Amino acid sequence: MRPIFLIILSLCVVICFTVQRGYSDTWIEDFNGNLDAWKDFGTFGTTWQVEKGHLKGQFELPMGPLIFRYKSSIEFTGFRLNAEQIRVKVSVLETHNGKVGIFIGQYDNNGFVSRRTYKFFNNWILGPIEFPDQQPDIEFDINEIEIQFEKGHFQLLSEGKLILEFDEPNLPTIDCLGIIIFTDQVRHASFQLDNFIISGPTVPAHGTLIVRVRPKGKAAVLWGELKRPHRRQFSE
Repeated sequence: MRPIFLIILSLCVVICFTVQRGYSDTWIEDFNGNLDAWKDFGTFGTTWQVEKGHLKGQFELPMGPLIFRYKSSIEFTGFRLNAEQIRVKVSVLETHNGKVGIFIGQYDNNGFVSRRTYKFFNNWILGPIEFPDQQPDIEFDINEIEIQFEKGHFQLLSEGKLILEFDEPNLPTIDCLGIIIFTDQVRHASFQLDNFIISGPTVPAHGTLIVRVRPKGKAAVLWGELKRPHRRQFSE
């Protein structure tokens, strides 16, 4: 019996070690506090605020001709980012007179976020300025935006469904991430979002609920409940 017991114990140790190495930590922003992990660029006519546990962004443009498309963004600064693999997700609760989404990519040589990033809106993708965009030209309308990135390969998903995927050879890593809103020649526009979630091998654990996430090909992601006031940890 003893040799069998030792073999079983050894296998359990190996399996547990392998499983734990396969997990990634998760940063959860549920917008129940201040925007301490975000940088507001102070775009003219735009406000960002936390309201009733949600993130609200809005355009209130003054009287005068509306001849431009207007964009505003807030940059995620909760931790230093330099990732070959990352997963980002946000829930879109409301859009009025515009689009809202996630920008993801790299800073340019001057530290700006617009030229080398993809903007994944709730029904449209805007490609980088600095190099030709690679995403397929398709229409969609989603209330949950999930982006999976791995060494230049992008996947856009919503509620577990794959919307599109493409390769971008100019972005082998990601160091720039945030939320963007967009409107086209209207004076008033508003947006509400919730549960901005980042996971990956280099992501520090943070949030009201720590969720263990298996990498691609292992098992389903465990997102869990986000509004609990306590911290828990899932494992299998």
